[in-house]
Amino acid sequence: MRRGRLLAPLLILVTALASVSATAQSVSWPAFGPLRNLLRFDGFTDTVPDFVGPIDGSAQLTIFTEGNHYPVLLPLVLQRFPEWCRAHQACDADPAGILVVTLPQPMVVRMLTEGGISLGNAVLPVGPDKPVFPDLVMAGLAPLRQLRAAGVVEGQARIFAHTLGMGMLLSKTVAGVDDLDQFSRRINRLIVASPSEPGARQQYRATLAAQLGETATAQLFGHEVVTFAGRLGIQHRDVPYALINDLADGGLIFSHLANFYAAAFPERLRALGVPGAERFGQDIAIVRTTRSHALAVSFERFFMEVAPTAYPEGGFAVLGPTFGTPVDL
Repeated sequence: MRRGRLLAPLLILVTALASVSATAQSVSWPAFGPLRNLLRFDGFTDTVPDFVGPIDGSAQLTIFTEGNHYPVLLPLVLQRFPEWCRAHQACDADPAGILVVTLPQPMVVRMLTEGGISLGNAVLPVGPDKPVFPDLVMAGLAPLRQLRAAGVVEGQARIFAHTLGMGMLLSKTVAGVDDLDQFSRRINRLIVASPSEPGARQQYRATLAAQLGETATAQLFGHEVVTFAGRLGIQHRDVPYALINDLADGGLIFSHLANFYAAAFPERLRALGVPGAERFGQDIAIVRTTRSHALAVSFERFFMEVAPTAYPEGGFAVLGPTFGTPVDL
């Protein structure tokens, strides 16, 4: 993946609270989208995670998605789509007028079925009769079927990506770990998706059980760092944060994210693959909601043109003829 082009200036500083270990450090987070000269709060006060764009109802295009493919998706939405619109004279897309919400699948489902989300003492209403509501939703098939049953999305989705299972992400201070067996025996503090992300957590556990056996898997999970100050229950933030701040020694996370973070923080992290993990990979699909704006049609056209190349470049499977397969929800 051409990370030098895709990584925008680093904006978000996640600063440790006083209750965190004294060795905790700020993490300059990879950021996407246009720079805005606005007042901002950094550190743990900035716990409005993974909302990229305006939340006042002015967005021309709104996408709610499971967050673990954000390193591929966000540059496509915020950089390449506006460029495509101009080049094809097919649409007018301003990156500042696009909202992308990249949270774990259970959070996306809850927001859309319960009518909003609380962000501290602030409440963001979400619904077809509210200012914020997605044009498109991207997720696995099971969450999309939940949304279909709730009347949120249309009845047919299209598959655009397939993950290659889990990888290992380690602090560079950890030596002597070069494969999964060594990882299982030498990692004393494990960081992994919390129970709030049951799909990913179950996938990793099933992969470990197939590779190492149930006993070794249980022993490794016995070293899990269950909580720490500032934990969000969002693995694509929690795992690298814990490793960089010496709250954990090793983490399990999707292989494409392990490689992305190792490239984003090369002085602090390294990634290792897990041969055989790809058979536990899962599909990601896209579906329209019951309230889609006109720009969503143009984005779908663009996205289905570029995704077959962009996602394999970002560490996902090559789908070939199965790309775009329609699936009834």
